[in-house]
Amino acid sequence: MKALFPLFPLALLSFFSCKPSPGGSCDAHEARCLDAKRALVCDDGKFVETPCKGKGGCSTDPQLQRTSCDISGNEPGDACSSGNEGVAVCQSQQAMLSCHGKKYESVPCRGPKGCEMLGDQANCDQSVAELGESCKKENAKACSADKSQVLSCQGGRMSAQYSCRGDQHCGATGGKLACDQTIAMPGDVCDKGLSGSTACSVDQKSLLTCQNERFTASEKCKSNTRCVVSGQSTKCEKP
Repeated sequence: MKALFPLFPLALLSFFSCKPSPGGSCDAHEARCLDAKRALVCDDGKFVETPCKGKGGCSTDPQLQRTSCDISGNEPGDACSSGNEGVAVCQSQQAMLSCHGKKYESVPCRGPKGCEMLGDQANCDQSVAELGESCKKENAKACSADKSQVLSCQGGRMSAQYSCRGDQHCGATGGKLACDQTIAMPGDVCDKGLSGSTACSVDQKSLLTCQNERFTASEKCKSNTRCVVSGQSTKCEKP
């Protein structure tokens, strides 16, 4: 169970009367305060110590039988439990602190919305990323920081997928990415949904067509013409 609160972003878990210690046996979802700034959380049947560095520290409500831990001041590398995978809080406007693989890590939020708390949930705009940056969700896509490419999460790293050489480059609108491929180079990868569509070459001397998910040269413009993109039309015409 995960319950996020502005000052108490760790899951609220069961409270028991006996005094526990790190490494001691525990039941699933059991948690205790070790002291004012440290909590013990059950992870695979053993208590794991995790810090509560935020102003709220660690607190227990015996009546409600739950323990709260304020992670808003925690740092990358601090321990967390597998049961709290994904629990997160905004570190700053540009970064989110999130539990992954039993450690808290800083996740960049480079998109225009940055990191914001929506109710009790941290929302990180990851529509912009860096090539080679670590990522969690396989096949998740983002624009590169320079807007020249669409990146895709492959094997835990953001990898180049499409080049966006057109004037609009790469952008995010309404939660969806758009890549302007009205200008391309032979061999550029194109989406199968663009099969048959045309683009101008970078030097405007020829037309390219998306075939088998690659742009290939299909027509050379005559010497007195150049390739021009106008609205939905791509053709060779006189300057």
